[in-house]
Amino acid sequence: MATPGSDQERASFSAGDIARLANGSPLPATAVNSGAGIKRRLTMAETNRTLKADRARTRAMVIASVAALAVLSYLSLGIMGAMGQNYAFSGAYYFYSPVEVARALYEHAYNALAQVTHAWPQHSSEWIAQNVNGYWAVGHRAGVVGITLLCGILLSISGMLYQNVFRNPLAGPGMLGASSGVTLGIMILVMLYETAAPQMLTERYLYCYGLGAIILVLVILAGKKMSGKGKPFDIVSMLLIGSIFGQLAGFVQQYVILFLYGDDETIQNVFIELTQMLTVDTSALSFVVLLVAFAISFIPVYLMRYRMNALAFSEEEVRLFGINFTRIRALALVSGAIMMIAAQIHTGTVGMVSMIVPFMSRSWFGAEFSKQLTGNICIGTLLLLACRDITDCIPFVGDGLGIGMIVQLVAMPLFVIIMARHLNTWEG
Repeated sequence: MATPGSDQERASFSAGDIARLANGSPLPATAVNSGAGIKRRLTMAETNRTLKADRARTRAMVIASVAALAVLSYLSLGIMGAMGQNYAFSGAYYFYSPVEVARALYEHAYNALAQVTHAWPQHSSEWIAQNVNGYWAVGHRAGVVGITLLCGILLSISGMLYQNVFRNPLAGPGMLGASSGVTLGIMILVMLYETAAPQMLTERYLYCYGLGAIILVLVILAGKKMSGKGKPFDIVSMLLIGSIFGQLAGFVQQYVILFLYGDDETIQNVFIELTQMLTVDTSALSFVVLLVAFAISFIPVYLMRYRMNALAFSEEEVRLFGINFTRIRALALVSGAIMMIAAQIHTGTVGMVSMIVPFMSRSWFGAEFSKQLTGNICIGTLLLLACRDITDCIPFVGDGLGIGMIVQLVAMPLFVIIMARHLNTWEG
């Protein structure tokens, strides 16, 4: 006879008891008060209701975020900012009404379908210039909005990956020093081409992506070397090496600015324009390069989104389940670094987004990785696009303000408030 509380008695539920649980019916008193020690009624139906309520809440938040993003994106199409001076039949800080934006979008769709189907003739450029206000300006602005949304996704997810790897809400993708390769690439570009550097788009991507990738590989190889043969990566060693690379890059940058560019304000302005990304390039090459970087870094993370939950546990616990913890961590670190490099090249220094958005996502969407992923996409796009619109609404000399400055002004107070109110929500 089994003693009360024994393993045999804990497993003594019959098939009928299991069927009652599945139907939401209460168990008999004998089963409830058995050695299993069940003192309250917890049924599968109640569990299902809880899961459904959680999914419904997440779905409602996603729908609200998408709706807000659609409205914000549409309104953003009419805000030209300083770049409006480069658009045909437009001007700096010009604003187009929602009606004018709708007309411009309609004409773009009309001409695109006419070109594809040949069912009707396209409207000529002369007719468009006379009858459709903001046609070319809205088209260029749509490219700026698209790049901003993609970079918002990359920045927020990169921060999420690093905060999960280090289990620290203050961690960021710049910790490995790979983002310093972008600044070095721009510095070399300006040294070689001077005032023509903004037009050297292919060379810019080669230098920036190339140096960023080189620094990332060097940090990984050095970290592996310091960890020892046959041992997993030592995160502390990688951070130390990444910090050294970042400090060296910063020293070289300051030296070049002070001693090489010091007497030439024009060269200094070109360097600032490129590092702050005051003029967003919306050419086909820019989109192709950004989309390739997006696919390389985002798709592996999305496919591994359920296994990424292993980052919340210790390495010993994860290995008990047969999961290669080192591989998952390496994927997160490399993907996050690529995301940060791509976002910095195309939008400038806006790393604050990668710190604040993951914290907001965990607080509102939950700590499970796939929910974090959804939350970061929703919040990151909204925050960066809102900062872009604020930046383009503030008149400033020359090519305007860099979005990084507005991100700091908006995100820093928000980050302090959220940290103060939701510090206990961090799970690690």
